[in-house]
Amino acid sequence: MNNLQELYDVFLRTKPSDGKIKAATTMMIHVSKALNMSSNEEITTEYFVEIPRSLDEFFYNTPPKATQDKAILSEMIGRVGPVPELRGLLENLLADEDENVRQYTLHSLEYSGLTDPRSIFPYIEKYIHSIDPIMTTMAAHLTGKISCSEKYQQVLDRILIWYGKGEYAFVQEVVKRMIQLREHGLCREFVLTSDEIINWCKEKFSDNQQLINSLLNK
Repeated sequence: MNNLQELYDVFLRTKPSDGKIKAATTMMIHVSKALNMSSNEEITTEYFVEIPRSLDEFFYNTPPKATQDKAILSEMIGRVGPVPELRGLLENLLADEDENVRQYTLHSLEYSGLTDPRSIFPYIEKYIHSIDPIMTTMAAHLTGKISCSEKYQQVLDRILIWYGKGEYAFVQEVVKRMIQLREHGLCREFVLTSDEIINWCKEKFSDNQQLINSLLNK
């Protein structure tokens, strides 16, 4: 990926809705104007990290428009995944002053996380001890969502790593989210039942009856 146009092209190949395509197209126009570029091909990867700040300046008098553009930009990144060319831009969006942008950016990683969970675990772990409790909650929810794919074993393996590090509160929140998603029919791929999750927890967390009891009393 060499420029913003290529990111857009990859995004289109993931078959987003017409509304998201329209929003992305509009955002591309705004970014070109904000960076004073004549085409999206000119916005090479070296300019990517400048995009959020440029949008803020471009929409100085109408901040919600900048928020909207940054949200669809994060959606595009989430569709592609945190590849090397996009990591700097992704980090900037996750550190954005607008809490809505931060939250939406983390949420957007679900798409790529369903096919490659390991690629987004570092971004989930970033918020285990966040000073922003909403981001911690969203990280737990995101973990629960990616457990809904056929790659769920990777999620279970990572939960054991967190448990081994003593991250009991986060593990508890993650497992509760996994169970709730299944009980409410919100898993895209129903490959692991609530009962199977609970039985797995009883086996793996047998030394922590308090944690098991908290899950049984969900």
